[in-house]
Amino acid sequence: MEKILETGLCRINYSESLEDLAKATISVLNKKIIEYNTFFGITVYEKITVNYFDNVKEFREFIYEIRGERDSLPEYARGTYDNGMVNACVNPKLQLKRLYTASHELFHILYMKYILNNDYSKRIVWYDEGMAQFMSGEKNSLSDNDNFKEFYLRVREETKIIPQMNSLEHGSSFVNKEYNGYDLSYLSIKYLSEVLSAEQFKDLMSNFSKISQFGDDIIQKMFGYYDEKLENAIIKK
Repeated sequence: MEKILETGLCRINYSESLEDLAKATISVLNKKIIEYNTFFGITVYEKITVNYFDNVKEFREFIYEIRGERDSLPEYARGTYDNGMVNACVNPKLQLKRLYTASHELFHILYMKYILNNDYSKRIVWYDEGMAQFMSGEKNSLSDNDNFKEFYLRVREETKIIPQMNSLEHGSSFVNKEYNGYDLSYLSIKYLSEVLSAEQFKDLMSNFSKISQFGDDIIQKMFGYYDEKLENAIIKK
């Protein structure tokens, strides 16, 4: 990393080729920090640090150094929240497609600090990953009904087996040829946002036993819910 962009809320350390992303990230985080303050019922005083790399090797070596080992970072990983920082490797040619990486990882950081109280053993991966996608803005395009239908049907078709969501951990059990844990986690959270009241949905984030109860059969219920919803939408047309 060669350059720094800094405001009162965040500091972006970035490779020069990622300057467009760095500038755009400032705008996104300024909005998302306010949203997250409201959602978590907190005030974020600490400055958020974002590290953007354009080289995979440098990114991985940076994370290895932080972790003190070289085994826990999945091969597919291009973003982490180690040491309370947003860390990401980004292809300069596709940099604005990663616009919401920082707000995604920031959700993880705040959830870990303020809800899990830095106790990783309490983390239920599908819930945390689903919420990070749902809250970060990265799936905003799916608010369009046609876009959502296309996304849902693709995930439905590509899900060859239904995993036990509560057992999922990052690595080959999360993303593989049989299913994509990120997509299933997002759909699970979107489903919960539609079947729960706003208050129930917000309270769920600190009710770990309830999250686990949902996780036992949430994919089956989610698929059933959206299969019926989409079918009814087609009939109405």
